[in-house]
Amino acid sequence: MRRVMFLAFAVLLSGCSVGGDDDGAVDAGRLPQVVLQPADVPPEFMRFDEGRQLAAEERIEGAGFDRLDGWKARYRRSGTPATEGPLVIASLADVFESESGAEDAFGAQRDALDAGDVGWEPVDAPAVGDEAIARTVEEGSGPSRVEFFTVLWRQGNITASVEANGFADGLDVNDAVELARKQAARIESAAS
Repeated sequence: MRRVMFLAFAVLLSGCSVGGDDDGAVDAGRLPQVVLQPADVPPEFMRFDEGRQLAAEERIEGAGFDRLDGWKARYRRSGTPATEGPLVIASLADVFESESGAEDAFGAQRDALDAGDVGWEPVDAPAVGDEAIARTVEEGSGPSRVEFFTVLWRQGNITASVEANGFADGLDVNDAVELARKQAARIESAAS
């Protein structure tokens, strides 16, 4: 009887995290839950793309790391130059075997943004995750100028980003920051 109880206890423990090996890491199976969901964006947005995303090495030249999987969700709505807030939102997440793999990937993603020919300019990064950056770029001229904001961060073994774009006169970095905070809360919940 004692042997059966020990075996049952061992099986029960095998499904739990004991001894600290779960240090806030997010399992790859939870990725669909860590990107922005329809309830996280205003109701006028429609999700037009959702699912697995390309491997990091296909998005960032030279990346390898220990990436397990990636997920994306993209939303859009119609608007005019008078529309306040974003018109398109992209929410991305990659999960890595280890925190160090995510750190390396975050560094490569940051370097790719800063070295690219798009001309991203730094803006104040929100306090999300373990490390974060925010960038902006504007295209066009006149009232139809379009502004793009991206917030990129690392949270444990995940790299994540929120991209928001819309007409420059109606879009502000706080629109992207608010969405990044919602996604960061999802990641935090998945890690608990």
